[in-house]
Amino acid sequence: MGHTQAMVTAMQTHCDRCQAPLSRDAAYCESCGERTRRAKRLVRVAIRVEVLFVILVALVVIGFTYVFTIQHP
Repeated sequence: MGHTQAMVTAMQTHCDRCQAPLSRDAAYCESCGERTRRAKRLVRVAIRVEVLFVILVALVVIGFTYVFTIQHP
């Protein structure tokens, strides 16, 4: 029963703002432009990945800078 309920909550059929019916796999409501729950979740994941990537690049740059300054007196 838990699996069926998870599937029902995963598929959003109506807009949270205007209650208009949503087409399958819609990212935005065609009536009011509100993002669907799925689209909001994907944006949050994308932001986390971007932040992680920026932090990793910064750490690599800091690491190379540190190693370079240690090698040259």
